[in-house]
Amino acid sequence: MRRQFEFSGQGGEYFSLILVQGLLTVITAGIYGPWAFVKIRKFLLGNLTLDGKPFTFEGEGGELLSLFLGQYLLTIITAGIYGPWAIVRLAKYMLSHTTYDGKPFEFTGDGGSMFSLLLGQGILTIITAYIYAPWAMVKIYRYALENAEYDGQRFSFPAEGGSFFSLLIGQGLLTIITLGIYAPWAIVKIYGYLAGNVVYGTELGGHFEAEGGRLLSLFLKGYVLSAITLGIYGAWFQMELYRFYAESASFVALGPEE
Repeated sequence: MRRQFEFSGQGGEYFSLILVQGLLTVITAGIYGPWAFVKIRKFLLGNLTLDGKPFTFEGEGGELLSLFLGQYLLTIITAGIYGPWAIVRLAKYMLSHTTYDGKPFEFTGDGGSMFSLLLGQGILTIITAYIYAPWAMVKIYRYALENAEYDGQRFSFPAEGGSFFSLLIGQGLLTIITLGIYAPWAIVKIYGYLAGNVVYGTELGGHFEAEGGRLLSLFLKGYVLSAITLGIYGAWFQMELYRFYAESASFVALGPEE
């Protein structure tokens, strides 16, 4: 059993959307930003399906503005200490207003555990001259997924820091040796590893399978046409990338059925 993601957004519609939302945000000196964010997120999720069933985002610009201002002020007042609590509040809002097949997601994390996690992983990353970063990333991803729920079931992330470290080193070296040409293949392998370690409940696991050559073609076409059109083609380029990533991602049955 395979549950496939699909993305149907079109470049022309997306271009019109970001042009209008960008202008309104600039005209209002950034105040309109939350409304612009909501409209763009509604467009992106509204064009995403999994197994033919739709995602939606039901947030409101006014609510997001109030939430952001409150969390930002508390973070500033506490010299950044409140930051993890702010992240949790925003995560709760974003997930609770995101639905799939009419049912909302939920985030059950709390600021205290987020604070301890970020502090501990940050210190270990710094004192190891960032060598520990892959382990920190895995633990943060695991925390985020293990505190995400949908329809009464939790997600999990059984990846290991050591294997992620080896993957990043290998893909990074190949990208450097090839002067960046290998980058699309590296992206595909890293996405494949991360997606392959996403588990929903006990029956479904994430899967990402794509061709680096096709991604390289998309990059070359997108960058060249964006440069020629002074950035206008960027909206179409983004839609092609979203479609590529969605078509490459799915959930598959775990165990013998897979």
